[in-house]
Amino acid sequence: MTTRPQVVTQRPDESPANACRRLGWGTGTRLIGDEGYGDTVIEITAVGERSLLAISLSHDGKPCEQRSETLWTLDCRDWRVVT
Repeated sequence: MTTRPQVVTQRPDESPANACRRLGWGTGTRLIGDEGYGDTVIEITAVGERSLLAISLSHDGKPCEQRSETLWTLDCRDWRVVT
């Protein structure tokens, strides 16, 4: 069995907010990433000094019913901008 190395967007010892600034992501940016359970799409609602707020739009191809704003990290999956 071959396993693929995990690629993550957020560098070690980097805050989610700093990762967003480094990558040019801000309020309104939509990101897609898969943690192994299907693609999740989020929309960034705020980038603070260290924290990232976003709403979940869909998971595994299904719209999220609760679209509440929550804190997110970027270190569990490889996030890409939704185009």
